[in-house]
Amino acid sequence: MNKLPFDINEVKWQDFGEGIKSCVWKPDEKCCVQYWEIQPGIGAAPHSHAAEQITYVQTGYMNLYMDGKVYDLGPGCFARIPSNVEHSTKNVGQSVVVNIDFFIPDRDDRVESEKIADLGHHWE
Repeated sequence: MNKLPFDINEVKWQDFGEGIKSCVWKPDEKCCVQYWEIQPGIGAAPHSHAAEQITYVQTGYMNLYMDGKVYDLGPGCFARIPSNVEHSTKNVGQSVVVNIDFFIPDRDDRVESEKIADLGHHWE
């Protein structure tokens, strides 16, 4: 686990195909952070997980479907998804959605993105 700050421009991204890619930072065993870029019309299928989730939308517009409700999220919006609650998302805008998910505790089904470049940060 990388205890240092994390730069998405220095790591290998995972491409899920169909317009979704992400990278993962695991600062410690208590949390996991996943940065997403999602193309218009694309989203995550219904799923659930033991970790609580906080979602932050940085850019774009997406719907969060949870508990039979639809939540319209745009730039600056946060949403909390409780543990083991089924949810899904969809980019409903015309541009890329950038959203950041914070999972508490860490998700063991996520692997921290491999560092593949060094932009010369002075973090040590």
